[in-house]
Amino acid sequence: MADEKIKLPIRSALIPNFYQSFHCLMGACQDNCCDDGWKIKFNKKDYLCIKRAAEKDSELHNLAFQGMRRLKEQANNTMYAEFCLTDEGRCAFHTKDGLCRLQQICGENTLPRVCRIYPRLFGYTPAAKEYCLSPSCEGVLQQLWDLPDGIEFVEEPLPQAEQREICISKGENLLHCFAPIRALCVDILQNRSMPLSRRMLYLGIVLQRLQNADWADFDPDEWADRQRSEVTSVPMNDEIPGNRDMYLMQNIKILDRISRESAWTSDIYSALKVQRKITLTVNKNNGLDPVRIDTIGYSKAVYEDTLTEFQAAFSTHEYFFENLMVAAALFIDFPNPSSRETLWKSYVSLCSLYSFYCFVSVLGCKEAATKERLFHYIVKASRATLHNQNRLNGFQDELFQHDSSTLAHMAILLRWD
Repeated sequence: MADEKIKLPIRSALIPNFYQSFHCLMGACQDNCCDDGWKIKFNKKDYLCIKRAAEKDSELHNLAFQGMRRLKEQANNTMYAEFCLTDEGRCAFHTKDGLCRLQQICGENTLPRVCRIYPRLFGYTPAAKEYCLSPSCEGVLQQLWDLPDGIEFVEEPLPQAEQREICISKGENLLHCFAPIRALCVDILQNRSMPLSRRMLYLGIVLQRLQNADWADFDPDEWADRQRSEVTSVPMNDEIPGNRDMYLMQNIKILDRISRESAWTSDIYSALKVQRKITLTVNKNNGLDPVRIDTIGYSKAVYEDTLTEFQAAFSTHEYFFENLMVAAALFIDFPNPSSRETLWKSYVSLCSLYSFYCFVSVLGCKEAATKERLFHYIVKASRATLHNQNRLNGFQDELFQHDSSTLAHMAILLRWD
C-alpha cells in the first residue's frame, strides 16, 4: 500500500504576467550577477561549446584559456567546469561596461545554460509546469515595482512534448492537492483588506488548520473555499504581538550566518551599531575550562528612527513587498504539503525570509531611503538566501531546534513595523 502511486498529469503551464517581459539591465545594473563573486559552474556540453567558439577568435581564445577551469568531472556531468573570477569577484568574460565578451563575439547561444536562463526558473510541480523569476535580480525587482495592481497569472496548455506525469506516493501527504492549496496561499498574500504582515500571520493560521485537518478524507476545493469565506471572521484587528529585541536578534543571527565580512552585511551591522563583547568566565562544573559568553549589543533606537523614515519614503509601495513575497513563494515552491512537518517548515522559511527582507530594507536605507538602495539590499539578501537552499533550511532548522517555530514566534518575526 505504501508503494502505491498517484499519477498527476501535467498538461498546462502557469506563468506570472511579468515573466515574458523580463530583460537584462546589463551595464545599467548596479549589482550585476557577473560581477558579484558567484562561482558559475556548468556541464561538459557548455564547456566544449565555449572552447569551439573561442578557437575562431584570438581574443576569445586567450580569455577562454584564462577564464575557465576544469573541475573534477562528476558522475552526473553537471559540474564539469567553472568560470574563473578576478580578485574583484568579476567573471573573466565580463567587461567593465557590464557586458559579456563571450556573448558579444559569439552570441547568446554560446553562453552556458545557467547564464542564458538566469534569473528565470521553471520546473514541474504537482499543479503545472511553473515559471518564475528570482528577486535576486534588479531587473526583476523593477518589474515588481511596476505592478501596483499585483501579480496575475496566465495558464496556458503545454505542447505535447512538454507534458509530463508526476507520480506521488499515497500516504500522509497532500501533494495531489497542491494546486488549490497554493492558489489559496497566493490569494491570502494578495488580500489587500489587511496589511501584509497580518496577511502573513493569517496564512500561518490557515496552514495550522491544514496541519490539523483530516488528510485521509480531504476535499481541497471545499476546504479552500471555507478558508476564503472565514477571512473576515478571524480577529485580526488587534495588533500583532511585538518583541523588537527578539526580532532584531533573530535577523542579526541570520546576518551572521551569511557573512560578517561582505560589504553589504557590514553596512547593516554599522547602521544598527552592532557591537560584540566576548567574556570568559569560570566553568562551574570543573572550575578549569573557561566558558565563553558572546554578548551582542545594538541600538534599537536607531532602528526605530530609521523605520519611521523608511515608512514615510515607501508608504505607497506596500504592493511592492506583496509582489516580492509572491515571487519568493513561487521561487521556493511554497507551500510544501509533502508532510505535516514540511508544510509548517515551508511557512517558517517564508516568514523568516519576509522578516529578513524587511530588516535589511529598513537598515540598508538608513543613509538614504531610495529605490536604488532598497533594490540593492533586497538583491543581496535574495542571493544569500534564495540561492543557497542549505542556508535557507538552516534558518528554519535553528528555529525548530530552539522551540521558536510556533505561530506566536512567527508573529514576532512578522512584526517588523
